Amino acid sequence: MLEFKRSRFNACRAGIVVLLMATCAAQADFYLVRRISLGAYFGALGNNPFAVTSDGTYAYIGGYYGATATPSNIGILKINLSNPTGDATVLPGGNQTVNQNRYYGGLVVSGGVLYALTDRPDGTFQKTNVRAIDVNTGQLVATFDGDFGDGDGIVFEPAAMTILAIGGLGLDPGVGGLDTGLSLLGLGSGRRCMIKVADGTTMYTTSTGMIVADSANPSGCAVSDMSSWRDHVFDAKGNVYMRRSNQVQMAIRSGSNSISGYRHLTDELNADGTPKAGCGDGMPVAMRVAPNTVGQNIALISKTSAGSGLRNVLIFNDRYSGATTFAFADVIKMVDTNGVVPNPPVQLLRDDGSPLSTSADVPIGAALYDFHYDAVSDVLLILDYWNRSLLVFSGTQPCHSPAQDFDGSGAVDLVDYAVFEMCLAGPNQPYPGPPADPAACRCADRGKDNDVDLMDAYFFQLAFTP
Repeated sequence: MLEFKRSRFNACRAGIVVLLMATCAAQADFYLVRRISLGAYFGALGNNPFAVTSDGTYAYIGGYYGATATPSNIGILKINLSNPTGDATVLPGGNQTVNQNRYYGGLVVSGGVLYALTDRPDGTFQKTNVRAIDVNTGQLVATFDGDFGDGDGIVFEPAAMTILAIGGLGLDPGVGGLDTGLSLLGLGSGRRCMIKVADGTTMYTTSTGMIVADSANPSGCAVSDMSSWRDHVFDAKGNVYMRRSNQVQMAIRSGSNSISGYRHLTDELNADGTPKAGCGDGMPVAMRVAPNTVGQNIALISKTSAGSGLRNVLIFNDRYSGATTFAFADVIKMVDTNGVVPNPPVQLLRDDGSPLSTSADVPIGAALYDFHYDAVSDVLLILDYWNRSLLVFSGTQPCHSPAQDFDGSGAVDLVDYAVFEMCLAGPNQPYPGPPADPAACRCADRGKDNDVDLMDAYFFQLAFTP
């Protein structure tokens, strides 16, 4: 069983009543409904997928280029979460040439427009850009042209930033309907910068934006990497949760452009795993310090989610420079917005409630994952850079246990075989339409490769109970 899967409440653990077990699971878990292979696209859009966002129907995935010193292309893939094999396109407005080790560092989709941040694609601050792409046409939105008014759909030097824009891109909801915009965090700056959603013009700069760094901590603790931002996300109240190097920090909103206080949500460890004195002392989630490693990401799972246990939960990756590869369970972390590990825990499971496979579902990787949570569909996306795949989790368990028990009778029998037979279409073939039930076909797809083939028939045979 994966490391982050702790015991639940006693009633759930004891399994006194099947119904009670299902209720507890629904309040605390996310279930893997699909694993989308991205290897066919990255390549051409960069060596690896690096950033992800979603509008609930499609995922938008930006690339990373790191192969050689010769400049090459990165781009953005639009892929249907329910039909990834039949509905995937490259957005033309996302194609750009970058130098080695450059990437899409932040994606936001809102109102049918995808906003995409790239920091110094050719090595100069002047070329740092946010582009706006119409998700339906794939073309740049010409009116989003920033302070320079170029009319090209690209904002260069967003918010007049001439520093490293590696703190991600966020949608700041503002407070009381005021100051909604696209948020940026720059390395070495303690303030949140912002540009307008409509046209990309500057709202707040590194001189005028609200102070999100913990400069006013009443405990007087010293943070050596106070403004080493990697990623950030907002809640509905405008509070902002930030990756400060490999740590997680909260800035508590008091107004449209002001902060009233700060909260450190993680503890610190040295690279060898020993405790390190820091502002997060005593927090239950300990993370190894890694100030110079990119790809330290975060997402907020809102308390409206069944899968979050009806609490606000932050999911993030312990991305540090301690080894070449890491186990998924060792680096995926969760904590609530008070810095407390959820109890019962938020578990990541297969669609039938069984543990994730460490070979097929979540093989070892580089500890580089990006996250996105869609509140409307209650879907959590985890982008796996190393294995070039997108994991799609639902807050609602879609399958019985075993998964091939389609009618929930407690047995896998000939009734279930009739359902399986309708789903069986062969490798690389989408799930059949009616009379086959797409939900049943997803449960029949044990390979999580978006088809029902002879490998899945083998697993059906193992589960069969005549």
